[in-house]
Amino acid sequence: MSLRVRAEPAPLVAIEAQLVPVEPRALAQADPVALLLADKRSEATKRAYASDLRDFFGGEATSERVRAFAGLSVPEIALRLNVYKGELLQRGAAEATVNRRLAAVRSLLKVCHRMGWAASDGRGLVDGEKARAYRDTRGVDVKALKKLLRAPGTDSLKGLRDTALLRLLCENAPRRAEVTRANVGDFSLSERRLYITGKGRGTQKEPLTLSQATADAIAAYLLAAGHAADPHAPLFRNLHHVPRTAGERLSAQGLYWLVGEYGRAVGIDGLTPHKLRHSAITAALDATGGDVRRVQKFSRHRDLRTLTVYDDNRTDHQGEITRTLSGLLEGGK
Repeated sequence: MSLRVRAEPAPLVAIEAQLVPVEPRALAQADPVALLLADKRSEATKRAYASDLRDFFGGEATSERVRAFAGLSVPEIALRLNVYKGELLQRGAAEATVNRRLAAVRSLLKVCHRMGWAASDGRGLVDGEKARAYRDTRGVDVKALKKLLRAPGTDSLKGLRDTALLRLLCENAPRRAEVTRANVGDFSLSERRLYITGKGRGTQKEPLTLSQATADAIAAYLLAAGHAADPHAPLFRNLHHVPRTAGERLSAQGLYWLVGEYGRAVGIDGLTPHKLRHSAITAALDATGGDVRRVQKFSRHRDLRTLTVYDDNRTDHQGEITRTLSGLLEGGK
C-alpha cells in the first residue's frame, strides 16, 4: 500500500517574502496607453483605440494628459465623459462611433484604476447610445456577384490573385482581417480548407471549408506567385504595381481598395469587403429558405439575433405588409 503525502501550503510570510515590490517610481513612469494597447491582439483595434483616445484628449494621449484626467474626482470624470459624449453627438457622430470612443476611454480608466491613478474604473459614469447594428445588410445580388467574379480574369498574376480573393469573399464571407492575416501554411488544397484567426478568437484558428473552385483558384495563384513552398509567407501578397511594398502582406486597406476598384469596374459603386460579406450571407439565407441556424454556422456570428436582422432585411416583411395595405386602400368600395 502506497501513501500519498500531501504537501503543506507554504506559510503566507514566506510567500510574501518572495514577492518583488513594484517601486513607486516605476509605477509613475508607466504608460497606461501602451499597457492598454498591448492588451489588444488586433492591429485594427489598436489603431482604433489610439485614434479614439487622441480624439478625447485633443491630441496624443500622453502620460501627463492621462494622469491629469485620471486624477480628477469621480464626479469630475463623469462630467468630462458626459460633456465629451455631448460634443460627439453635436458633431453628428453615429451611435456606434460614440459608444466605441466612450468604450476606449473607459478601458483606459480601467487600466489607470488598476495602477492606482484613478478613483474610478469607468463603470457607471456615462450611458452609451442605443444603436442598432447592421441597418442595411442586403449587399448585392447573385447576378452582380457572378459579374464581379469574371472581372479579374486569369491571364496574369494579378488576375489569378484577385480571382482567388473575390471567390473567397463571395463564397465564404470572411472578414477583411481574416483574409489578410492568413499565411500559406493556413491553406490546404487536399483538405480544401483555409484556417483563419476568427474575430474574438485570440490566436486560435478555425477552418473554413472551401469550394473546389476557390481552392483551385488559390492554388493556381500560389503556383504562379512562387511562394507556395513557404508556409510562413503571407497567403495574399502585394504585387509589383507598388514597388516599395511588392511581396509584402496585402493589407486590410489594400483589400478594401481592391474590392472597390472591381466594384466600380462592373458598375457597383461603394462595394467593400464587408458588403460582399453581407451579400454572401443574404444569398445563403435565400438559398436555404431563411435557415438562420445553418447560416449562423456559415457566417460565424455568435449571436443568432444578428442573423434575424439579415433575414428581416432580406424578406422586407414591413414592405410586404405596406403593399398589401396599399392594395386594400386602393381597391373598390
